[in-house]
Amino acid sequence: MTTYYPPELPYGPIWQTRSKQNYKYNLIPTSKKTKLRSYIHFVLFLILLLTLIVLLGERVPLASNCRSRLTTSNTFTAITSNTSSIMRSFSLLSALLCTAVAALPQNGPPSSLSIASSSATTGTMPSNTSMPNLPGMGNGPEASPNSTSPNSSQQLGNSTSRPGFVNNNTVGSFPCVEGTAPGNQVAFMSQSYATDCPDALQPIYPYNKINIRSPDDSIRATFLPYGASLQELWVKDRNGTWRDVVVGFDNTTNYGTDTIHNYFGPQIGRYANRIKNGTFEINGTTYHTPLNENHIDTLHGGNIGYDRRAHSIETVNSSAVSFLLHDPDGFQGFPGSVIARAAYSLDNNGTFNIRMGANVTDDKSTPIMLSHHVYWALHGYTGKNNTILNHTLHMPQADKYIKTDGILIPTGEVPSVKNTPYDFQTARTFNERFNETEGVCGTGCQGWDSCFVMSEHDRNSTILTLSSPETGIRLDIKTNQDAIQVYTCDGVSSPTKGSLPRKRVHGGDGTLDKIYENHSCVVLEMEDWIDGINNPEWKRDQIYSKDRPYHWSAEYTFSAE
Repeated sequence: MTTYYPPELPYGPIWQTRSKQNYKYNLIPTSKKTKLRSYIHFVLFLILLLTLIVLLGERVPLASNCRSRLTTSNTFTAITSNTSSIMRSFSLLSALLCTAVAALPQNGPPSSLSIASSSATTGTMPSNTSMPNLPGMGNGPEASPNSTSPNSSQQLGNSTSRPGFVNNNTVGSFPCVEGTAPGNQVAFMSQSYATDCPDALQPIYPYNKINIRSPDDSIRATFLPYGASLQELWVKDRNGTWRDVVVGFDNTTNYGTDTIHNYFGPQIGRYANRIKNGTFEINGTTYHTPLNENHIDTLHGGNIGYDRRAHSIETVNSSAVSFLLHDPDGFQGFPGSVIARAAYSLDNNGTFNIRMGANVTDDKSTPIMLSHHVYWALHGYTGKNNTILNHTLHMPQADKYIKTDGILIPTGEVPSVKNTPYDFQTARTFNERFNETEGVCGTGCQGWDSCFVMSEHDRNSTILTLSSPETGIRLDIKTNQDAIQVYTCDGVSSPTKGSLPRKRVHGGDGTLDKIYENHSCVVLEMEDWIDGINNPEWKRDQIYSKDRPYHWSAEYTFSAE
C-alpha cells in the first residue's frame, strides 16, 4: 500500500491513502508520525475555514466578544499553560482570527444581544456569566453575557465609558442610530449602531436586551434585566405588518437615567400604586415609606422600587425568560426580606403570559402587591391617528370603582360604575365619555387614572378587551387579580415634568421633536384594590409572611380584526 494524492479528491480528509487493488479510500496513514501530522493540518484547515465563515457572517457580535476576551489575561494564560501542542495551535489560531476580525470595520447593523440563542436548549444562563453588583439595585450570581467588567457599577455616572449610548445622561438616542420597521418585516433586534457613531456601544447588564419569540412566531418581545422590563412587544396588524405595541426607549440605559420616571414596562413592587401618607401599620407597628409623589404619598414602592433595580436572570430560553430580585428587610421602609420573581413567556396564537410571585424569607410580615406597568399603544404610532381615545375598551366584570381625591388617594368609597364615566361594562371608545372625565384622573386632569374593581371574577374568562381601529389589533386579558388600574397617559407629557422621545419604530428621530403625546397610550395594571392596607373596611388581606406566598398571573392574547 502506498500513500499519495488521488487524481480526483472525494469528500473527506485531505490526506488519504488509496489501495491500488480496489481504489478504496480509507484513513490508514503509512506511519504514526504521518497520521499525527495529517490530523493537525486537517483540523487547522477546518478551523481556519469555518471560523472565517462564521466571523464574516456574524462579524460584529463576535468581534465584540473577541475584543472583550483578548483584553483579559485569561485567554493567553490558558493558551500558554496548555500542555498539548495541538490545542496550543488551535487556541492561538482562534485568538489571532478573533484579533483580525475585531479590527475589521463594522459596516452592518449588529443584532442586539440575544441570550436566548446561547441557551435555548438548556433553559438556563451559560455557566461562565457573571453579574456586577450595582449599588441599590440588588445582586445575585446570575447575569448577562456581554458584561465585560466586574466594576460596571462604578461606571454608572460616566456617560463616556458606560456602554448603551448615553447622551450625557439625557434621554434620547444618537442621530446616527437607525432602526425602522419596513413593510411586513419586524425591526426585531435591530436598533443599529452605525460606523459613524463610535459611542453607540452595545449595552451591558442590566441594560442588555433579551429577545424571545413564540414557537409559532406569532409574537416577539424584548426584555431587560433592569426592572425586569418589557422594552418591545411585536404582533401583526390586520394587514400582516409587524407592530411594536409598547411605549419605551431606544436607548436602554434611559430606563435607569430617565428623571421623569414614567415606569416604562417594568415589574412594580414591593407595593404597586399609592400608599396614603407613606405609612401603614402591621401588628401595632407603624412603618414609613418614601413620599416620592407630591411629597405626600408613596407611589409604586418608593424612590427605588422594583422598576429601578437590576434583576438577576433566573432562566431563559427561546420563548421565555424569568427574573429574580432580592428585596432586603427595611429597604424603602418595608419590613421583611422578600424574594420576588417575574416570569415571562410567549406562547402560540399571539399569547403573552406573565407569572409573578414573592416569598418572605424571614419571620416578619409585610405588605405585597405587585403589578406590571406596560404602556400599550395598539395603533403602533402608525402616523395616521396616534391616540388611544378611539380605542374600544370593554371590562364586563368591572362593576365598581375606587373613588379617589384630587391626588388619587382612595377616599374609602367604592361606588357602582353605572351612569358614570367609569362604566365600561358595555364596550365603548374612550372618546365616548372623555368629556365627562374632568377631575377623574386628579385635579386639573382629563382622562382616566382609575382603579376598577370586580365584585365577582371568573379567573378563566376575559376581563378586559382593548382594540384599535387603526391597526385592527385586539388585546384580550385574563388575570387572577381583582382590580384593574386604567391610566390613559394623561400626563405622559407635561410642561412641568417634561416629555419623552418616541422610539424610532414609532416614528421618533432620537430627539424631542417627536414625543409620546398625552392620550396616545394606555396603562392597564392588573392588581388588587389600591391602598387596601390603609382601608381595613374593604377586608383585603394584603399582608404576607413566609407561610403565605404571593401569586400574580395574567394572560395577554393578541389578534387582528
